[in-house]
Amino acid sequence: MDKVVDYLLISDLHLRGGFHNPTAGLYHFDEEFADFLRYYRIHRATGRPSRLIIGGDLIEFLFITQTPDSGDRLLRGVAFTESELRYGPGTEAEKSRWKLDVILRASHPQLLLAMARFITEGNEILVLRGNHDIELSWPQVQEHFRRLIAEHHPTDVGYMRMKELVATHVQFPLWFWYTPGLLYVEHGSQYDPFCSTEHVTNPLVPEAPTLVQLSIADFSIRYFANQMKMINALAAENIKSVSEYIGWVVGRNLPLLPRILGLYAGMVRRVLAKSGEPDGTAEAAVRAEHQRRVATFDERFGLSPGTAAQVDAMHAAPVMRRPFATARFLALDLIAVGALFIIGAVGILLWAPTRGGLLASLVVLAAVGLVAYVGSLRFQRVSEAAELRRTAERIAELFQVRYVAFGHSHAAGSWQLPNGSTYVNIGTWVPSGNEAYFVYFAIDGVSREGALWRWNKAEMKPERFG
Repeated sequence: MDKVVDYLLISDLHLRGGFHNPTAGLYHFDEEFADFLRYYRIHRATGRPSRLIIGGDLIEFLFITQTPDSGDRLLRGVAFTESELRYGPGTEAEKSRWKLDVILRASHPQLLLAMARFITEGNEILVLRGNHDIELSWPQVQEHFRRLIAEHHPTDVGYMRMKELVATHVQFPLWFWYTPGLLYVEHGSQYDPFCSTEHVTNPLVPEAPTLVQLSIADFSIRYFANQMKMINALAAENIKSVSEYIGWVVGRNLPLLPRILGLYAGMVRRVLAKSGEPDGTAEAAVRAEHQRRVATFDERFGLSPGTAAQVDAMHAAPVMRRPFATARFLALDLIAVGALFIIGAVGILLWAPTRGGLLASLVVLAAVGLVAYVGSLRFQRVSEAAELRRTAERIAELFQVRYVAFGHSHAAGSWQLPNGSTYVNIGTWVPSGNEAYFVYFAIDGVSREGALWRWNKAEMKPERFG
């Protein structure tokens, strides 16, 4: 039986590196994080440790675009392609380890020290993976994370002792965490077709198994959003969908339109080239290892054989596996229809430059506006991860737990489910506009009662959220 612990759940911090990054302040919560952990170290029930579960997207691997120093000790003998020199390092283990080091060592030492102090007092940290930090799949990257925590040990704890504690108190579950009768927690990106991974416990590119498989949302960040940040970093941070990019450009930055269309066309070309079903033989090996690992979750948590496989079967098929769905995500169908309408309007005016022709052209242009509106609705749905609550209902029925917790959507809240369980979305610590809520979910290990809280930065104490 699992020992009695209190639970603290946070998600989606999206930590980035570089204090000189113009958006770095949006992703730097070291002080709040340290105060948050300190509070629960001081106020915890006597003799009862805490288990901090970070529900994914802790590290923002996707936004590292700088060219590494060729002499960096973590990259000895590593070569970079022309594409990597433009868009940032790829997802091989050595490059992912370097990205983690760039983010944490340089920009988040206080956060690492807070983790180290938390561990020295008998607490645990579980780091789940999301779609933005799926590169934590590599054992080398996990071990480097542990090493960074150990290197930031408190002054009253030696480095070797800290290494021992980190080895046993920091875990990187491949997928979800489950406490019988109480809690199921997972990032949630597996139920979003724009962010899911086909083989979540073994997320390798079948034809190139030294690479981690990225989603279409990841490629959109790599080939478009990152390039947008070079044009206007802070504006790009407050844009949630492609339709909002278009509105931002047309509404206030029309001279940038040709440049942005060029970036978009480049993204489309690269994403389409990567779409489609992988080689069947190569994928079979990746799938077999994934299925073996899925079965270990049943063993690890004492579940009936096949339970984890049932959850795996709920995942949304990645959009990238279907070229037509990929093209639809990229709005190529809407662009084609809109272009045909515009060509039609021009043709009508040339053929019948009369009042009737003008009226017909206005009708056609109104149709173009309708196409644009349909597109905006489509992309709003893309960003909402609408399946999470329905999936939480199915998982609550399957596992018979009191709480099912996801992150991913950044929409914090709790909802009662038909079977009496509660679905909790842990939200994000990333500010919306100028406000950050530092939301987390806490469960008392004895009463087994949980609630959403937010960390009050000014008063340095928790308050109920919502």
